[in-house]
Amino acid sequence: MRHFPLAALLLAATTLPAAATDCFETLARTRDYSLGQPRHVEMLPDGAHALYLRSGPTDTHLRLYEYDTAARTERELAAPAAGPETLSAEEKARRERARMTMSGITDFAVSDDGGTVLVTQGERLMVVALPAGTVSPVPGTGWIGPRLSPDGKYVAAVRDNDLHVITLATGQDSQITHGGSATLSNGLAEFAAAEELGRQDGAWWSPDSTMLVYEQSDTAGVEPHYIADPANPATKPNEFRYPRAGTANAMVKFGVIARTGGPTTWIRIDQAALPYIDRVIWQKHAPLTLVVQNRAETTEKILAADPASGATRTLLTETDPAWLELTTKLSVLGRDLPIWLPDGSGFVWAAARNPQWQLELHRADGTLDHAITPAGFRYDALNDVDAAHGSVVLTGSAGDRLSEGLYRVPLAGGTPTPIAAAPGLHAASFAPERHDVFADTMNLADGSAGTILRRADGSAIAELPSQADPVPHMPHVQYLTAGTRDLDAQIVRPSDFKPGRSYPVVLAVYGGPTVKVVVRAPRRALDNQCLADHGFIVVSLDGRGTPGRDHDFEHATRNDLIDLPLTDQVDGLRALGKRFPEMDMRHVGVEGWSFGGYFTAMATIRRPDVFAAGVAGAPVVDFADYDTAYTERYLGTPQDNPGGYKVSNVLTYAANLARPLLIMHGQTDDNVYFENTVKLTQALLAAGKPYQLLLLPGTHLLPDPAIRARVDEIRAAFLRDHLK
Repeated sequence: MRHFPLAALLLAATTLPAAATDCFETLARTRDYSLGQPRHVEMLPDGAHALYLRSGPTDTHLRLYEYDTAARTERELAAPAAGPETLSAEEKARRERARMTMSGITDFAVSDDGGTVLVTQGERLMVVALPAGTVSPVPGTGWIGPRLSPDGKYVAAVRDNDLHVITLATGQDSQITHGGSATLSNGLAEFAAAEELGRQDGAWWSPDSTMLVYEQSDTAGVEPHYIADPANPATKPNEFRYPRAGTANAMVKFGVIARTGGPTTWIRIDQAALPYIDRVIWQKHAPLTLVVQNRAETTEKILAADPASGATRTLLTETDPAWLELTTKLSVLGRDLPIWLPDGSGFVWAAARNPQWQLELHRADGTLDHAITPAGFRYDALNDVDAAHGSVVLTGSAGDRLSEGLYRVPLAGGTPTPIAAAPGLHAASFAPERHDVFADTMNLADGSAGTILRRADGSAIAELPSQADPVPHMPHVQYLTAGTRDLDAQIVRPSDFKPGRSYPVVLAVYGGPTVKVVVRAPRRALDNQCLADHGFIVVSLDGRGTPGRDHDFEHATRNDLIDLPLTDQVDGLRALGKRFPEMDMRHVGVEGWSFGGYFTAMATIRRPDVFAAGVAGAPVVDFADYDTAYTERYLGTPQDNPGGYKVSNVLTYAANLARPLLIMHGQTDDNVYFENTVKLTQALLAAGKPYQLLLLPGTHLLPDPAIRARVDEIRAAFLRDHLK
């Protein structure tokens, strides 16, 4: 009998073994054993202290700590106030864009002299005075996007869509912009910048703390989307201005205003030609600098702006017929570029010079002086520029595509010297103006993770205290390459794997732009190990369209987001199946979330000869319903590339579904809107194709540990029922 669910279907799957269920519950409760580890680590200017946030091993309530490297002691500087956290719809949306799912003290900023720390808890602010550690509240509530002035005397923040400046010594609050409304904001990043361009800020201080540059965003022309909470039908839906591909973006402009208010000097940028303002950088002894792009993201300019007149001049223009990436999309830490030299004589910049990214020094007029990184070295992120000693510290790799190490390179160019390059992932954080100490946050191939404070040569000073629960059993990960294109691949086998036995296979996939799944950090495979322990071999591959390899490999998916990725995943999977007889290629499933959910739906429908079942989480179904800055980067607009949108649309193939498909989606998702799943289920229903649907509370993320654990259990049970 065929069953066509019309509403939420909570799967009546076979009960999972207790040990397997406990594994998923433990991962959800500890967030893959990451809770309790230091995060957002910053060295203070004195070089002897570090600040960081940390929760307990099974809670998400962050507190602010200081570590003294000489005394090897830790002290708590600030704790979240008791009681539930109440956030406005605007702050919830801002956190969603930043992928912030922790609570308590979620951010802090330090003044140039290290004496003042601005602490953010929800929409309330506090100031910690160092070294005493005295905590004082900042007057007022409802603050969004706070920014501490470099001199530590003022805070700029947004309330009711206008920018305010609070004088910390007196508590005086001065509103310096006016006209904010439901569709006009001053001092906040618009959706495209925050979600897709990696810019969360909407206001920046001048180096001398006398002025601010801020974004004004007008969303009146952007399509309104409404998200209702089905669990609370008496509550009015929230309105979001969401720029779908091919429709209007927010109209943005940037202006300079005095700290005390007054007229705004608008920076003159051709909004029609260069609508995306990607970066704003204002350093000492350097011009106010902006990085801007055209809507197609094929042209990028570095502009120098005059704060007094608003006039701009172009320093550098980059072009790419496919698209331009703002960063390598690999490292979680790294400084925004360009970075100016202290004397203003030039700036450090990075660009994707075929086939690899390259770090460069440019003269003040924008002309290229020389390449800093050598050919064949993969540059990922810039961490520090020490002009006095003629060197930079960067994240990259001399050959291992699965690792990111820390290297020192002469500013004049030369051979990179490893300073923290044990196999795995490293990310460095330096204090401004200090180049002799830094924090190295690691997730390594041997399974270790944490943050070590190091000297300039990489030698260890101390390891920051962690309260994270230890991982009882590290995943059994085999790293290798697969297929004719030598795709990076990893295999996770069951903990009780028995040679000579055959196991069904699950392809755990992302497969899309900006994300590399296969990295030499087994902790990232903890979820795959839990899944494998249900009796699967779990495989992941990075095919064309993913970063970290070379320019042409990453840009191969221009105008078609599915055909080449699907080809590569299938080819790599089959190559592994031929190599390892324990992989039962007659029983293969596929699962993924977001782009991985999209890929899963496509793979299940289009390749029933390979995949016997699929679990698609929060899938994009029709990219015409996804946002402009992401979608148009790869597909152009629906008006200019209808063929590419059709071939990349799950609905084009929905009537061909012949294998079991489970779709999971959050009903209030404001990233991949739930309408994607509604359209898919309607198409399947119209075609007479059975499917299963799990409706989830909440948005695109799964921060609730109970919900995450149940979702993981249902996923595993569905795959087990259909692959065994």
